[in-house]
Amino acid sequence: REDCRDRGSELLMPWDQDELELLNESLQNPTRHFWIGLSVPVAGTGWTWENGSNLDQEQIQLELGKAPGSCGTLKGNGISPQGCGTTLQWVCQKESIEI
Repeated sequence: REDCRDRGSELLMPWDQDELELLNESLQNPTRHFWIGLSVPVAGTGWTWENGSNLDQEQIQLELGKAPGSCGTLKGNGISPQGCGTTLQWVCQKESIEI
């Protein structure tokens, strides 16, 4: 998260299954996990994106559970939960600007 912010961006927040599939192709079918901007910050809150919005299970169908302190990772065209203290690579996103 800090590295992305230092770059003027934020952790990746894919919005639907189509975007997950595009990412899978772009990353050439990754076999390792990458941190994205999804977590369960505290008990009872459920999965939340970095921008504070809730995960829309209509757009991305996932069975992640709701364990506090879990963070979302991207692997292939799916999202999996991991303990937030796990050492992994990450993917940042930045809003495009018109030139």
